[in-house]
Amino acid sequence: MPTKSEFTAHLAAELGACVHLPETPAYRTALDGVHFPEASRRIPLCVVQPRDVEDISRTLRVAQVSGGRVTVRGGGLSSNCVAEDAAMIDLSTHLGSALPMDGSVRVGGGATVGTALDALAPSGRVIPVGVAQLPGMGMVTRGGIGYLTRSLGLTMDHLVEVDMVLPSGDIVHLSEDSTGEESELWWAVRGCAPCFGVVTAAVLRTHEQGPVFVDRVVVDVDALPAYFAVAPELPRHTTMSAVLGWVPGDDREDPVLFLYTACRSQAEADIATARSATTAVAAASPAGPRYRSEMSGRYLKGLPQFAIPGPAGEEPAPITLPPPGADRAWFLGKAPFAGPTLGPEVAAGLSDAIRSAPTTSCRIDFQHTGGALADIADTATSFWGRGAEWNIPLNAVWANPDDGEACHEWARATLGSLAEDTIGGYSVELRPGFDETQREVERAYGANLEPLRALRRRYDPSSVLGGCLL
Repeated sequence: MPTKSEFTAHLAAELGACVHLPETPAYRTALDGVHFPEASRRIPLCVVQPRDVEDISRTLRVAQVSGGRVTVRGGGLSSNCVAEDAAMIDLSTHLGSALPMDGSVRVGGGATVGTALDALAPSGRVIPVGVAQLPGMGMVTRGGIGYLTRSLGLTMDHLVEVDMVLPSGDIVHLSEDSTGEESELWWAVRGCAPCFGVVTAAVLRTHEQGPVFVDRVVVDVDALPAYFAVAPELPRHTTMSAVLGWVPGDDREDPVLFLYTACRSQAEADIATARSATTAVAAASPAGPRYRSEMSGRYLKGLPQFAIPGPAGEEPAPITLPPPGADRAWFLGKAPFAGPTLGPEVAAGLSDAIRSAPTTSCRIDFQHTGGALADIADTATSFWGRGAEWNIPLNAVWANPDDGEACHEWARATLGSLAEDTIGGYSVELRPGFDETQREVERAYGANLEPLRALRRRYDPSSVLGGCLL
């Protein structure tokens, strides 16, 4: 069996200047471009920045014959895009473009969803994405939950074609017209693509979209039961997401509930429905709103951040990369899916959880789904959890390393308070090395797990992409 150094040497001999070794400027720059804090601290064997699809194929063929492993960095938000015992394939340098076409957009494997939306902006068309512009192909192929999910479904539901390099180095083109074994891959890549190969490009259907109306309110956490009751009754044109957390820079000791209601319709009656629902939730708190603001803007760049405003309504800063070499905080995320069954008892438990959070950077998000998410059966793609009314990211964030253990325990305990209502989990938050990892994998893929594992054994028997949990 070749050693790790032999694997790296083989890559360098095969790909030349595309391969960057530790201590080189290009290697460090590539890691500085990784958003996920813990991933950016890791030291991969090398960084490969492929110029084209053939370079990716050669990289994977070398990994096969050398017994090596690779990870893939597209948008750089995944916790698993860097591993210390693997080569990192960085698609962002040369494969980060997006090209609008008639009713669709072709997106490179290293592009972000923001790149795709910017390319589509002149046409007034969009793809439904998450709540930020930074994610890449990993999110596109594993879900994509945001303000348009309730009306249009997941980002991955709009995939029309996928170009992929398999662990063997073979190049495949997948679509709904795929037959035989490739039809199985087409099923798998819509929900679990990183486990089966490197996506080099994808084509997605686009949709006309005018300005999106947004109504934001900050209230006390006692409005949470009303939120759980009101949100599921909204029409598909409106989604009401929320955050339990802390007002940044506020000296008050209590957390708050932040409502973010987004209506994709421009009809006055539909906007009035969205506004009325927000008012109903806010009215459930006797203290009334601490803050409220309405606006309309272009999806997604022209909308406010999905974050709690400052004490005087200051707009939260967009998520950006810290400067090279800057200290970064730590982050642990859990993301269970819950149905429309959340009630007062769960609200009380989650309110207690946010009050007991180890740091005021911790937050509990409620990304409102339902609606079009359930129009596709759980087994029609490899994505599991179509009956969800909410994706609930539990975000533990800490700057002091000494807070790590407490933050881990807080996230696990909060996850437990949702156990009876959990019907699935978002695979983008799967991470190895925890006692609960296997349970989370089973929850994320449900009845699709065993077919996926069988398919993976066929296509990646050497675990070239073994860092992707399945």
